[in-house]
Amino acid sequence: MAQDSPSRLDRIEAALATHNEILTQLAPLTAQVTQLLARTHEQVEQHGSRLDRIEANLDRLEEQTQRNAESLGRLELQMEQLREIVTTSTTETIQLVAQQAIQSERDRQTWQAEIRRIWEHLERQFGNGNGRSEQ
Repeated sequence: MAQDSPSRLDRIEAALATHNEILTQLAPLTAQVTQLLARTHEQVEQHGSRLDRIEANLDRLEEQTQRNAESLGRLELQMEQLREIVTTSTTETIQLVAQQAIQSERDRQTWQAEIRRIWEHLERQFGNGNGRSEQ
């Protein structure tokens, strides 16, 4: 073999030195990647916890929304029942007032007729007011 060309051992040692140099440069990068992975893992766990809380909140909101919808349905039914009661009550009140007005007018006419009858009777009994009877 010629002296100019490196020996196989020299080549292996050179490759090993290059390899060691690459490993030395990769060690801090590997540590950084490990730290990044650890932080990413922590963040994923935090996000998972947050997601679990958000899902739990959404479940509670769904349940509350369902309860609210049921309550609203009951309130709408009660409002409709109250509307019917008020409408019926108003109609009945108007009818009673009208009947009362009619009865009051009848009573007034009856009283007027009775007063007129008494007045006429008194006029026949006592005359025209001068103390003499006109029979």
